[in-house]
Amino acid sequence: MTTFGNKLDPHYSARTVYGVKGNRQGIVVTNNPSTIDAKQIRTIRFPNLGENDVVITGTPRLAFNITLNGDTDANHTIVNNLGRALVKKISVKLEGQEVMSLKDADIYLCYRDLWMTDKERVNAAYYGIHVDDGGNTVKIRLGAGDALAATQPDASIAAAFGNRFAIPLDF
Repeated sequence: MTTFGNKLDPHYSARTVYGVKGNRQGIVVTNNPSTIDAKQIRTIRFPNLGENDVVITGTPRLAFNITLNGDTDANHTIVNNLGRALVKKISVKLEGQEVMSLKDADIYLCYRDLWMTDKERVNAAYYGIHVDDGGNTVKIRLGAGDALAATQPDASIAAAFGNRFAIPLDF
């Protein structure tokens, strides 16, 4: 009998590490000007990446606060999947060369988001995706008159995000 015991797999080998360890850094870039009107183009620039830098898929986003002005309806709300419905065209350029262009991105990405699982849909409340609550979470976040503020977890999500939404920058 060896020091490893008699039930040890004879084909055992040490684990191979496939992950990469490195310094993590979060970068927040404030856009100037900080407001945008309808039909204006917003250009998002990523910081220059160094030799060993990487952008993790699904983490870049454009966050904004939304305020509904001039509404005579006290029960106002916004469209489902606001983060996708606002973007008409996505164009990705590297070193001045266009590597990808997606026209009518709002239609394609909203359609793609229809296939989210229930868990993904709940986790996408920051992007303005309504869950099966009939839009109650968004109504609470925007202060609509017909919102049921006493319901949980809608009130918790609304307290965490407020009127802040985000557009995911995944391509």
